[in-house]
Amino acid sequence: MKNRVGAKNDNLALWDRLILTLKKDDGKSEFISRVENIKRSSYVFEMPVRQSGKCNLQKGDVLEVRYNRRDAAYTFKASIKDLFINDTGSIEVKRECETRREQRRKYVRLNISESINFRILESPENKDIGLSPEFQGSLLNISAGGFLFETDKKVPSDSLLIIKFELKNHYSLENILAIVKRSEQTDDGLSLVGSEFITRNNKADFGLEKLDEYLPPGTGTFDENLQRLIVRFIYSQQVKMRKEGKL
Repeated sequence: MKNRVGAKNDNLALWDRLILTLKKDDGKSEFISRVENIKRSSYVFEMPVRQSGKCNLQKGDVLEVRYNRRDAAYTFKASIKDLFINDTGSIEVKRECETRREQRRKYVRLNISESINFRILESPENKDIGLSPEFQGSLLNISAGGFLFETDKKVPSDSLLIIKFELKNHYSLENILAIVKRSEQTDDGLSLVGSEFITRNNKADFGLEKLDEYLPPGTGTFDENLQRLIVRFIYSQQVKMRKEGKL
């Protein structure tokens, strides 16, 4: 029996941040959205913003809807009932199955708004290795495993980054290595860049021994102490947001 909206295992709430995944024969696309309205037998999601892929949303498409809670991630399937509701780009969807609880998340990710400075180091597979000038971007979210930022510079996937940023004047991280896992162009011409911190555990996967002479002095991996620092920062910010009623 299909689960209806409002059943006990449905803990989706207004303004929850969502990741919508659409899979078709010609590929997969991922979108970000939020819950705009909860109806008796459907949901309205605000205009989805594409993160990756080239598939377009169409009426009747079945999406995987994913959202996070402190204990775990939750997913369910939903079909698109209508597009461009009230000419706003919102979509209305109907749940097609019960909510499924996924394994506990490895890292909690915190939405954030800070600046980030970075330099691009070409992949060691390339014949010409070079270090770019320093560029700036906007840090959108961060976890102990990686981060997402936006910039007006083109950042190729698989590039190595040397980054530095501050977290709300609490901590300053400089000359940390990261690998670009995903880089997508947004509709306004910016690059949305998802990156993973390079640690001692995964350092060997990126041929860094070949790049030592190109790295600025003091450049290093994201070690356990920095990881604990990020975790403490995320926890403190979540406590603050809960007290302010923002979580």
